[in-house]
Amino acid sequence: MTNGAGPDVVACFQAGFETMKRHPILVLPPLAVHVLLLLLLFFVWGGSIGAGAVMGGMMGGGPGALAGGALGFAAGGLLFLALSTLLSLLASGVVVLMARDALAGQTPGVGDAVGGVISRTVDVVLASFLVTLIVGVGLLLFLIPGVIAGFLLLFTLPAVLLDAHGAVDGLRRSFRVVTANVGPVLGFVVGAILVAVGAGVVGVIIVHVPLLGPLAMAVVNGALIAYLTVVGVRLYQALPRR
Repeated sequence: MTNGAGPDVVACFQAGFETMKRHPILVLPPLAVHVLLLLLLFFVWGGSIGAGAVMGGMMGGGPGALAGGALGFAAGGLLFLALSTLLSLLASGVVVLMARDALAGQTPGVGDAVGGVISRTVDVVLASFLVTLIVGVGLLLFLIPGVIAGFLLLFTLPAVLLDAHGAVDGLRRSFRVVTANVGPVLGFVVGAILVAVGAGVVGVIIVHVPLLGPLAMAVVNGALIAYLTVVGVRLYQALPRR
């Protein structure tokens, strides 16, 4: 999974694995977001449905409660989606900065990484919104354009956080890096898919374990996100630029 001039992609996966073993704290940000989202699902979405039903019932009896509940379901769903997207973005950014430190032989700190992401929140959110918009429109246009866009914009977040680019410049940097190194990046994507499939198989097995299954599944998902982020950062740092 390499090209003649590019880095050894397999070595990047190995480096990511060794880094995860030395610094398991890298799993903490995505794991914490998983747990927080479960709580938000109950309190935000469930609370919106309940509040809507109560208010609707006070104004219109049974039909009003039904309509209010439906409105609360829609409003709560949108609010939950917005919060989950923002939290996931921030967690991904935190892992990117922690991975940079860990790969450099330093001890990654959650607090410092959180501070670094918060200081760049506007660029992180805007860049992620632009990527989502571009990929989403591409997916609507017969799927393939969206897949290509996602591939070309794969390193937008590392470009914003590691190279201090603005949102738009981060998209441009990712495009330049990927188009100059198609072979290694494609190798990374293939490897990531294989790793994700393996994690999915493990998840299907452990999710049915009584009581501990959902928690174990959250740990597996957090470890998967952290691991692939570390490998992606390692590859991004190793890729030649033009």
